[in-house]
Amino acid sequence: MNEDIYLKQLIQCYESSPFPSFKVTNYFPIYAKLFAHLVGTDCVFVETGVLNGGSLFMWRDWLGPKANIIGLDLNPEAKKWEEHGFDIYICDQGDAEEMDSVFSNIGKFDALLDDGGHQSFQQINTLRAGLKFGNSNSIIAIEDTMTSFMKEFSRHGHHSFCEYAKDVTDLLTAKAGNLWPNQMPPIDNIKLMEDFKNVHSVEFFSNIVAFKLSSHAAEDPKLVWNKLPEVNASDFRYSGKNSCSVEWPNPFEVSTVVIRGGGA
Repeated sequence: MNEDIYLKQLIQCYESSPFPSFKVTNYFPIYAKLFAHLVGTDCVFVETGVLNGGSLFMWRDWLGPKANIIGLDLNPEAKKWEEHGFDIYICDQGDAEEMDSVFSNIGKFDALLDDGGHQSFQQINTLRAGLKFGNSNSIIAIEDTMTSFMKEFSRHGHHSFCEYAKDVTDLLTAKAGNLWPNQMPPIDNIKLMEDFKNVHSVEFFSNIVAFKLSSHAAEDPKLVWNKLPEVNASDFRYSGKNSCSVEWPNPFEVSTVVIRGGGA
């Protein structure tokens, strides 16, 4: 079944949910891309932010009767959805220890979608707890990341969730640092590298960031040849121009910078 069919089915499940739920329209194809492989399986799907309950029914209808849909919310009234067959945990996203305790009780999961409080520290806490307890191929998706730029959520200052997620990509790049020990800065934050060792990729969408885990991600990268060359080709990387002028990709400010090259 192709992605378009999964998407059509997902939208039908959303529209037919017996309880209210509101979504951003471009999220549906992202959901289909990230979670379609779980349809029809006995997966564990966790969603933070239950609110009016509508999305719980959407996920169960779309993923199928084998799926275990779990909701997390700070509002104790969310417990009422257990009457409809969902597992509900009342917890504070902002409390890292409490999140660890909840995920310890949940155990391994296949997907975690954060649609909770949307404050940067809550999103980061949810991600960190998910990394500890997800299975070897889990997907952790943090949505509504536009809050990193919104006035209502601006107390994070420069330490927004989006900046955090961008810097996580540096952790992935640093995994190859041992290949060029005299070129790369030394890795001092060993603990953080260990925390994110199972992250295979970070995928950025419009207002959703997905962290994909893999059992192979923790393996150290190695340089390999398919066959040794008889003569190495000449390297011309420093033979052309040594700079270029580019418009920096900042949506809130027009800025043109000169990026220089050349050997060290």
